[in-house]
Amino acid sequence: MWISIPKRQIVVFDSICSSISPEELDVVMEPFLYMVPYLLVECASSDEQHAQYSLEPFTYERPTNIPPARAGDCGMYALKYIECHALGIEFSKKDFAKPNGKTMRDKMAVDIFQELPDAHEFENKDNDTNLGAYEGYKQAMLDYFV
Repeated sequence: MWISIPKRQIVVFDSICSSISPEELDVVMEPFLYMVPYLLVECASSDEQHAQYSLEPFTYERPTNIPPARAGDCGMYALKYIECHALGIEFSKKDFAKPNGKTMRDKMAVDIFQELPDAHEFENKDNDTNLGAYEGYKQAMLDYFV
């Protein structure tokens, strides 16, 4: 979901539109349409901000031109859409086609790993003290079953 405060609108980017009917989506979205304005009013830090918001419900739309995704790819598509939107890059249907899903997921995993502070410190430290334990266990199992 993308919430536009100035337009008082929520845009639902659904890469698997067939997963929920428009009527079901109305029911799911109703709490959000009331909750977002309420949060804006309640969280306003000044009287000036408080005055600019109202409790009038937001509206929502679900664009139908979103590239379809396979089940499980929707989170990755959402992150890529947010990235494109933040960078001002067009969200191209061609680039976000189903066959590119695995490649995008793999690249995103690498990007996230590289952004983690001190990620490379942990690269070779996992269970270094127990490194030989498996070899002893494996030999014991071979001796037992063979």
